[in-house]
Amino acid sequence: MFCKNCGTEMNDTARFCPKCGFDRSGAIQQKREIVEDNKIRCQVKPEFNIIYKLLSNLWKAIIYMFFICFLFTNLYKFWSIYPVTLLWTIGIMLIYVVVKMILENMQYKDLEYNFYATKIEYKDGFLNKEEKELKYKYIREVTMNQNILERICGIGTIRIYTNASSGSYGISSSHNSTRGRNGIYIHCVEDVQEQYRTIKQIIDEGTPED
Repeated sequence: MFCKNCGTEMNDTARFCPKCGFDRSGAIQQKREIVEDNKIRCQVKPEFNIIYKLLSNLWKAIIYMFFICFLFTNLYKFWSIYPVTLLWTIGIMLIYVVVKMILENMQYKDLEYNFYATKIEYKDGFLNKEEKELKYKYIREVTMNQNILERICGIGTIRIYTNASSGSYGISSSHNSTRGRNGIYIHCVEDVQEQYRTIKQIIDEGTPED
């Protein structure tokens, strides 16, 4: 065989090149990592939980409605004088919830997070196709969270924090995700505790030691 660095002929069992000192084991390890990074070790596809989305979006719509009423105090007078305006307000609120849930459901069908040996890939094919990659060496912490509503619906959120002070990974804000923060937030994860343990193990194994 020949050295990949200088081309000098060397013994097949030799680790170092006799001329330039190239470490052959490092090249083998790098090749192994490339092969492993072409194989998905774990895939997370968040599921659109209709009960969770309905309750959370309805709650937001109610808050928005009262916020608007607070800004435009005369709206209360219209409700008392013309009760039909209250029905219009409620109707607009319900239309907002329905449209938002339809858009969220469409995006969740194309959303996936693929965990490889040393990196995570995020893919979203809704409207504009989007793909992002994050190496495990840039990940600072992995956490799992379930609020009261998520526990009732049997889902949870996995948060992957990066070392950067800012960043934008994850699904768009229309899907209850946090944008502009330092990490990836994966919402509506079923069997979240088992998924969290698997992801944590993969990331720990794929993170190089300092």
